[in-house]
Amino acid sequence: MKTLTCLPLVLLAAVAPLLHAGESKRTAEYLLTTPTDFEGKEVALDVAFVKPVHWKTRNPELAFFHALTLDRRDYKPGGEILVAIPSSEAAKFAKKYGTDFEGRADSHPFSGILVAAPGGKMHQRIWLVDGTGKIADLVKQKKLVIEEDGPGGSGPHRPPGPFGPRKPALN
Repeated sequence: MKTLTCLPLVLLAAVAPLLHAGESKRTAEYLLTTPTDFEGKEVALDVAFVKPVHWKTRNPELAFFHALTLDRRDYKPGGEILVAIPSSEAAKFAKKYGTDFEGRADSHPFSGILVAAPGGKMHQRIWLVDGTGKIADLVKQKKLVIEEDGPGGSGPHRPPGPFGPRKPALN
């Protein structure tokens, strides 16, 4: 009889981790929880919309955006992450993903390699998804630093909105 009483508890213990694993693996929050697990690997993001950064890069062939992701299972915000694309594709990229959340129900996944780049004066690492394939080489050659935003250097701009401000993932 004790076996029948313990069986539901054993089953619950076995299923509980699977229920938590049900969260979307295509959100910024998921990737930035343990970014070193994904470093150098191709990742996909469910992008809700994008915002251009408010700083200029020293690399004119690159354009940077903040990709705000969406957990498509629960339709809740999934955090944001910096993405890099070729500057020649910036207008097309912004049109494809949109620059605000209003009326966005479609899904356009974005894929790239998760890399860390040095960030500004504090020399912190900033995680981003590279859609160009060039970021890792630029970092190795010390030709890329993610710029500080505006006077006082507050770091990459975090746009307000339904996703709220969030600090960059540092490591």
